[in-house]
Amino acid sequence: MSLKKADYAIFEKFKFERKPVGVKFSMDKPEGIKQTKKTLALCEMLKEAQTSEPFYATKENVQCGEQVVGIMDYPPMMYSGQLGPIFSMFKNPGANRRIYDYVPHLPLNSVEYITHAPIDKMTFEPDLLIFTANTSQAEILLRASSFSDGKMWHAKGSTCLACAWIYAHPYLSGEMNYTVSGLGFSMKARRVLPEGLIIITFPFDTISPLVENLKEMEWEPYWFKLGREGFIKEVVKRTTELGKKLGQSYGGPGEFTKKK
Repeated sequence: MSLKKADYAIFEKFKFERKPVGVKFSMDKPEGIKQTKKTLALCEMLKEAQTSEPFYATKENVQCGEQVVGIMDYPPMMYSGQLGPIFSMFKNPGANRRIYDYVPHLPLNSVEYITHAPIDKMTFEPDLLIFTANTSQAEILLRASSFSDGKMWHAKGSTCLACAWIYAHPYLSGEMNYTVSGLGFSMKARRVLPEGLIIITFPFDTISPLVENLKEMEWEPYWFKLGREGFIKEVVKRTTELGKKLGQSYGGPGEFTKKK
């Protein structure tokens, strides 16, 4: 299912402090978009795109994270795990070495250009749509992600190469993934974002369902407005009514028995 540009208007309702960012991986040079003049870590490109004009990056522009997007292979020094103890990431090289068996990355030489654009300036259909949200905004996005299919939320990550779970994992797996700013080692050291923000990535095939679910579902349910006592009272009332309809006896929260 293709997603028309107009559909992105639904995200304006969130009033994000930091704009959502679309990312495109390609072998062809992007048309009508300029190459960035900066050299940045992959995670820094996300931040850069939130306030800039659309840009594309090549191998020469990526200072860290280039292995994640398939434009360079891991050098032996990284694979050996020797760096982890130096950076206080891991106790020993063996612990560091293990991550290379599970951290996702795009196949080597499968990408030449990485394009970033804030959502309101995208001229392409993104491979990834990345949100930087507060908790209330994230709750709506996550609830919308499973509103129509009930799929589990995913929050996978690692101390180093945290960018792999923002960029590579969702693209390769087809699964939404989220993390919290301040958890990734390099992102924290670089002070890319304030701590405590929720970074959520949606791969291309989940964006249309997300938009449709946001259009259909109630963003601020009636239940969120009742307070604790009001919520409990309403739960008892509604479940009792449903129990009667289904021929069950309601004995309390979560307690149903079939009527004899």
